[in-house]
Amino acid sequence: MFIANHNSWMDIPFMGSTIGWRNYKIVAKKELLNVPILGAAISLGGNVVVDRKNRKSQLLTLRTGVRWLKNGVHLCTFPEGTRSKTGRLLPFKRGAFKMAVVAGVPIVPLSIVGSADIMPLKWMFPVVNARRIPGKVVVHPPIESVGKTEDELVTAVREAILSGLPEESRPIV
Repeated sequence: MFIANHNSWMDIPFMGSTIGWRNYKIVAKKELLNVPILGAAISLGGNVVVDRKNRKSQLLTLRTGVRWLKNGVHLCTFPEGTRSKTGRLLPFKRGAFKMAVVAGVPIVPLSIVGSADIMPLKWMFPVVNARRIPGKVVVHPPIESVGKTEDELVTAVREAILSGLPEESRPIV
């Protein structure tokens, strides 16, 4: 399972180019199905979709995600639940960590840096000079979920992601 911070639409291509374009599904919020092209790609790709306002959908997402993980398919999630509007890491939601614990799979934390500079929050396309803007994905060592509580896993993954982010992307304490 791959878990990353989320600042831009470019995070998905950054993640895909880092981990490869095969053998993974993205956990996406239902609202993304309404985005032209992206919504169709999410549906056709058999990705995991969650309606965050519907408890039944959340439970179905958990079951579906655990099944994919147990079948050897990686899940990619952004536990903040939405793109950060400030560029700073937001609090994490627990669903992805619950999936990892139930499935007994490790989590590979990813720190995505620079994606919001390449495609700012309200932009429809990347900036014109995007090739000149440095962006990177820091791949951290896997963190085992077996023997850990969800809280311990959240803390360990969050600390790993924070360690790869520049100061301006870290939360103000």
